[in-house]
Amino acid sequence: MSIRAIEMRPLRNIAILLMLWASAAFGQTQPQPPPQTSPAGADVPTLVQHLPNWESVASKATYVVTLDALKRVVPNQPILDSVSFEGGTEAVAANYSQGQLVIAEFSTPQFSVENDQRIAAKIQELKSQAQPAPTAYRRVGNYSVFVFNGADEAAANQLIDQVQYQKVVQWLGEDPHLYQKLQRYLTQTTTGVLIAVVESSGLSLVICLGVGGLLGFLLFRRRRAQAAAAYSDAGGSVRLNLDELTDTDDRPRLLTAGREPTHSSKLID
Repeated sequence: MSIRAIEMRPLRNIAILLMLWASAAFGQTQPQPPPQTSPAGADVPTLVQHLPNWESVASKATYVVTLDALKRVVPNQPILDSVSFEGGTEAVAANYSQGQLVIAEFSTPQFSVENDQRIAAKIQELKSQAQPAPTAYRRVGNYSVFVFNGADEAAANQLIDQVQYQKVVQWLGEDPHLYQKLQRYLTQTTTGVLIAVVESSGLSLVICLGVGGLLGFLLFRRRRAQAAAAYSDAGGSVRLNLDELTDTDDRPRLLTAGREPTHSSKLID
């Protein structure tokens, strides 16, 4: 009994070591999702990713959530007093060759419309008083987009054209279009399956017909060759080798000199 226990102990130890090794290897090989960071190492806000060519300017872009912080980034611009940061407004500023781009995102379309009306009126007032004003301004979705310190208004507008408002619609309750979405999905899936079945069936039929025709042709040629090899113009008659010029090695039924014909090989006069 003690001998058996001694023999089982090394096996148990080996099994434990294997289990520990497998658990450690599994823990090391599980992939860890990398954090989404900017080139500077910080998390990238969503609004920063809406900048034109944001990958190249993210390290120098400035993200703010207060009016005072925005004024420090863009100094000496009275139009910024018309931007309200109530309700969770966010803003980002980045420098381009066309000028300094500022995007202010409002939480609701109502806030965006109210701020746009106030900003447009303020710009007209600043221009009439010959005070500093944005080179170009436009409302894009829930964004108020400014370009400051630009030398060319056309180039500034082209920069604003590159800003795309990306809206997200989320139903708080049950989606009223869920049935239509499921119906469209099932229709597209069923149609794709039927097309794939028809294509595979047609391809299989063509392959079968081609292989069958090839095999039939080869079998026909083989049987025809066999029939041609077995055919003889002598048929069942007896031919006399009177001129002794015909090779008789392979003609056992031909009469040779000094041999009487058998009863079955007599000629009928």
